Amino acid sequence: MSHNFSRKFKLPNQAYEFLDIPTNEEDILAFIDPFLIEKNKSDIFIKKVSQRLQEFLRELNNSYIKINDYKNGIPFLNHLHEPNEFHLGYSSSNKGKAISKSKSEEIFYALRGNRFASQAFSITNEAHNVLLLVKGIGQDIMSDIISNVCRDIFSEFTVSICTKYMISNEYLKNVTIEYYNSKSKKWDTKKVKLPFINSKIILLPADILSGKREYSSRYNWFISKNYLSKEVLENKRPSNSKMVTEMKDGTKKAIIKEIYNQYRKPKDELIEFVLQYPNSLDEFMEYAKVHYPKLNLDNLK
Repeated sequence: MSHNFSRKFKLPNQAYEFLDIPTNEEDILAFIDPFLIEKNKSDIFIKKVSQRLQEFLRELNNSYIKINDYKNGIPFLNHLHEPNEFHLGYSSSNKGKAISKSKSEEIFYALRGNRFASQAFSITNEAHNVLLLVKGIGQDIMSDIISNVCRDIFSEFTVSICTKYMISNEYLKNVTIEYYNSKSKKWDTKKVKLPFINSKIILLPADILSGKREYSSRYNWFISKNYLSKEVLENKRPSNSKMVTEMKDGTKKAIIKEIYNQYRKPKDELIEFVLQYPNSLDEFMEYAKVHYPKLNLDNLK
């Protein structure tokens, strides 16, 4: 990465509390991960992000999705513009999946078509649950939602980095940013002094970033390993010879891969697992904290 932020400002190599983004028009194939946000809420900025996301999703679900208020819900979602200042996601030549006005409808109908969201269950006020359970909202879309909603918090984080490393004022510029104001429950704007090289730059905490992940597949595997395998071994669920093997001592062992292949559900049907195994979401959240770490920044040098 020949034009990255740290090299531009001659920052020390250990400055890895933020994602070292390019200062040109390139993007990094990385996403803001709501599971990592929940994991790292001890950080003051990340805690603010978590709280803001809950407030945004609660307002979206209660005021627009539950009552199917398309007329006002779409303008509310139309504020989710392409967040290019973060340099995340797909390359600038492949922005087809980024949020646009047409995506507002997709997000609205994705939530409206979800049983939990349409009934305003609190479960869908959590961004990681929306990512996991709502068909049509993948990691790229969720990352863009978080970027827009919390743009002021990430700008505050960027200012703290610039202050810490004494970045010269000649590279800073007063710009207007838009963000979701949870107090007024409306979109708002404010002026912030941000790094400006060709365009404004907003940095992100490294601890909340991951590469592409399919959490629906991971949750399916978690359910297969921790719930379905026990039911298969206890003959509480139909199985075949590929799902169970007998060990030399006569004990039986479940073959998780076969159980997963047989019983995995598409994203829009994962709610059935949530209802059948009420504790599984919390357990999966704890599992994810340990097994799905942040982005490996060494790979981006």
